[in-house]
Order: sequence, then C-alpha cells, then structure tokens
Amino acid sequence: MKKSGFQYVFVMIAMCGLVGAAVGICSGSAGLFYSFISKELGLSSGSVSLMYTIQAMIGAVAGLFVPRILKKPGMLKPLIFAGTALMAGGTFLLSLAGNIFTLYAFSIIRGIGSGMMSFVLATTVINNWFYARNGLMVSIAMAFSGIPNVLLSNVFTSYISAHGWRSGYVFVTFVLLAFCLPAVLLPVSLRPQQKGLEAYGYEDYVKYREANPDKVVVQAGTDHIPLISPQMAALMLFTVNVCIIAGFLQQMPSFAVSIGMTAAIGASMASAASLSNILSKLMYGVLTDKIGPHKSSLLCAGINIVSIFILMFIRTPITVVLGAFMYGFSFANSATAMSVLTRETFGIENYTRVYPLISFAGSSANALGVTLLGMVFDSTGSYTAVFLLLLILQLLVVLYTIGLMKLRNTKTAA
Repeated sequence: MKKSGFQYVFVMIAMCGLVGAAVGICSGSAGLFYSFISKELGLSSGSVSLMYTIQAMIGAVAGLFVPRILKKPGMLKPLIFAGTALMAGGTFLLSLAGNIFTLYAFSIIRGIGSGMMSFVLATTVINNWFYARNGLMVSIAMAFSGIPNVLLSNVFTSYISAHGWRSGYVFVTFVLLAFCLPAVLLPVSLRPQQKGLEAYGYEDYVKYREANPDKVVVQAGTDHIPLISPQMAALMLFTVNVCIIAGFLQQMPSFAVSIGMTAAIGASMASAASLSNILSKLMYGVLTDKIGPHKSSLLCAGINIVSIFILMFIRTPITVVLGAFMYGFSFANSATAMSVLTRETFGIENYTRVYPLISFAGSSANALGVTLLGMVFDSTGSYTAVFLLLLILQLLVVLYTIGLMKLRNTKTAA
C-alpha cells in the first residue's frame, strides 16, 4: 500500500473494535452476570436472562436505522460517539440497578448503543472501503465478535466473583470504551472518496462488472429492492435457520450435564465452540475469495452436520469437545455469510437497503432460537429432539444455499 494505505488499516482497526465491543463484549459477556444478579436480588434465572433477549431485540431494531442516519453527510463520527455513549452508559447504569424493571430499562439503552455499533455499521463501512478481499476483511471484523469471549470471559468471571456483579459492570464499561477508542479517535470515514482515495480493488471490480454484466442479481442502484422475490426469500430463510442453529452454543453446558458429564466438560465444549467461532470466520473469508461464498457456506454446513451426528451418537469427553469445536463452524454462516451473501446477491450498491433487514431477522431468530431450543428440551427431557431439529434446519440451510447459487445468474427486475 501507499502512504494513504494507512487509512485502510485504520478502518479495519476501528470496525474490529466496534464489533468486539458491541457483539463480543455486550452480548458475549451478558450471561456471566445472570447467576450473580439472581442471587443478590432474589430473581429467577428466567427473568434475569430476559435481559439478553430485550437487548438483542432492541439492538436489531436499532440496526435498521443505521443506513438512514448514514445517508446524511458527516454522520459516521456522531453515530460512533452516540453509540459508544449509549452502549457504555447503559452498561454502567446496570451496575446501579436495584430491581428487574431497571435491569430491563438499562438493557434497552445498552441494546440501542450496541445495535448502532454492530454488524450493520461495520460491514457497511468495510464494503465501501474494500471491493477486493472483501470476504476476508468482513470475516476478520466478524471474528472480533468471538475474540473477546475467548480472551476475556475468564477475566470477567474472576473479577465478578472477586468484586461483585456491580463492580463487574463498571469494569466491563471501561473495557467497552477501550475497544471503541480506535473508532472514536482514528480519522475514519464512511467512504474512501471522503479521504481522496478509491476503494481497495476498485479498478479490478469495475473490470469484472464490465466483463460480467449478468453477474448481478439486482440492478445496481435501483430505487426499489424486490423484497418479495426468490432471492430475498432464500436469503431470509437461510439467515433465520443459521441463527437458530447458532443458539445451541448457550445450551452446550446443559447438554454435557444432561448426559452425565461434568460442568467442566460443558465449559470446555463452550470454549471449543467459541474458538472455532473465530477460526471458522477467518477460514470462511479466505475461502470466499478463492472458491466463492456459496461453496464456503456449504462446507461450513457440512462440518456442522457431521458435528451433530458426533454429539448424538459418540459421547465421550474427547468427542463431545471435538463435536462442539466442529459445531462452531456454523457461526461463520450465522455472521460472515449473512453479510457476504447479501452483497453477492444484491450488489454493493444495494447492500445498505437489504442487509439491515437480514441482520434484523438474524438477531431476532437468534434471540428467540435460544428459547426455542430450550423449550424443545424441556418438553422432551432429552437433547435428541433438539439435535433432530438442528439437523433438519441445517439440511434446509444447504438447500437455501444451493438455491442462492442457482439464482445468482438470474437477474431480478426491480
């Protein structure tokens, strides 16, 4: 890169920090506090865990408004300032909560901030700055949704155990601010043109578009996106399914206990899945730039199907941890693939019109999917039914991915 190439680096550092804060810390650390809050305030686990659902749903709604805000010139930095203030402020206020209603109210504030700073903002900026290696750059940013969970969960848990959950929220507030600091301080912009630059790989992209005029499903820059179309239906169903599948991560510790294994094995399963969450997203980004996003998604789905059979039929301490690690490859589809397939299907120019809807559907499905999987277990008393449901959903993911691949060369009229 030239001297100006530092701008591309600044963009990636800033967006990785925002994803790490909004998803990796805000969402990833949420469950660490529940048992401590329940014990001190005398609340049920279910009522306290509803904090996550509220935060996730509010965040999904907030993400819908990000493209509208960014349409106004010069709004990227104010949006980052506001989102950081709400996210960190809501987290700090949770340390002062004295009852379930204030916990919910402050979770709403936190959810608005995290939704503003989450995948919609990060992928929009990255798509504007990177035309070449886009899949890799998006996957690197998405990987930061899992990195804090792997590196900081034990730190957070130890701090909460030693100093209490209220001090824990104050500590998490400072960590959130540290992750957001690059986006606040670095001279990042929504588009490279605002810095007198072109998107990375722009010339090659123009040549590709000129040589392959039929490779865009929806015409670039159309005023109307066909929301009722085979492409949108397949992408939306793909998103809902992969995000429900991702919800099983929170069930892994309970699954281990249900088959007579120790809580330590359950924790190891969750850690293994969190590690592959990161690795799979990076792998997806590399493979996308080589074999395309559809084949990459099919590979991740295939690995997940194998992992389900392992967890169903080969239950030893080693194999369940291995199965959990393989299961984590599904997270590449429930995060990176959603963004890359949206861009691939509807084009860069239409991305900000479509992806917020996809992100909303995914966040909602994930929040409700955790509850759905829990209800299936509660009603049957066994995880066999849960695995059968997950297997059906993953097979449908394969079908939807093949459908998107077939529709890739079918131009949709606006």
